[in-house]
Amino acid sequence: KINNMIKKKLTYAVLALLTLGFAACQQEEDFAPQEQEINLNITAGSVQTRVNTLGTGNVWENGDELYFCRVSKDNQWAEYSLTATVADEVTTWTPDNKLFWDDNGEHKLVVNYPSGTGWVWDRWYILADQSTLPNLKKADHMNAMWKGTPTTEPINLTLKHRLSMVTVTYTLAEEFESTVEITPEVYSYTQYLLFDIHTLERKDVTWEEGHDIWVKAYKHEEVDADGNVVAKKFTAIVSPDAYAAGDEFIRVTIGDQVLTAKMQEDITFAEGTHYTFDLKVGKDKVTLTPTTTDTDFPGGWNNEEDLN
Repeated sequence: KINNMIKKKLTYAVLALLTLGFAACQQEEDFAPQEQEINLNITAGSVQTRVNTLGTGNVWENGDELYFCRVSKDNQWAEYSLTATVADEVTTWTPDNKLFWDDNGEHKLVVNYPSGTGWVWDRWYILADQSTLPNLKKADHMNAMWKGTPTTEPINLTLKHRLSMVTVTYTLAEEFESTVEITPEVYSYTQYLLFDIHTLERKDVTWEEGHDIWVKAYKHEEVDADGNVVAKKFTAIVSPDAYAAGDEFIRVTIGDQVLTAKMQEDITFAEGTHYTFDLKVGKDKVTLTPTTTDTDFPGGWNNEEDLN
């Protein structure tokens, strides 16, 4: 069972320095105290995937990275990478360089996970190969934005999951050998997501042909207390879009045979939501049945065994 996510407040200190030449008589509303420590609180709300894969399910892993961008006057950009250090269930984020307010005007602060998004934080490309746990983790795109002027108050950034997760429990017909391997894929309406650069709201885009993608899913197993396999599953992260009854949605390759299952009903996937299905795989056909929709997904998995 997927563990409930415990919101974890993650903090690190940001130093704000005065621009050289600031007059001592500067008005209070324009004043950024020299070397003032600012607490930046980063939380991940109800999440569809867990960014830590080996811990208790409610903390980050050592070495996890966030992308951080500060946009200031005249659209000046400064980019940083924040790296997590976890000790005694407390996470500290360390930037690769000290973070400074650029001036006293309006600033925009953006945080993205994973860190490799770089300056193109207004778009996201869904990873086509999610067949390993690290790749599944990389596919879980989160972002957050803050806008305002330099302040001594804590700045709160809540990362929002921008995609949908699909988990399929599958059973094979008796005709198949018990050791037979399958290669599962899940259909994603689009590989590309664009976000408004000022709000991070997803843009409504009409795509030309070729925007969709078949995602190679991650296979995993549910085991009981004695270590016996009680269910076989696969999971993939796809775009939060409308999927119509009759659309091809699951594709399974067994040897040189490719079987495709169609969506049984109209459904619109929402951001940060988990959808589960049952899949019956026969010799000549596959049947897909929706089982649950969790709109308040509890927050990921502990490890490879608990991803179920």
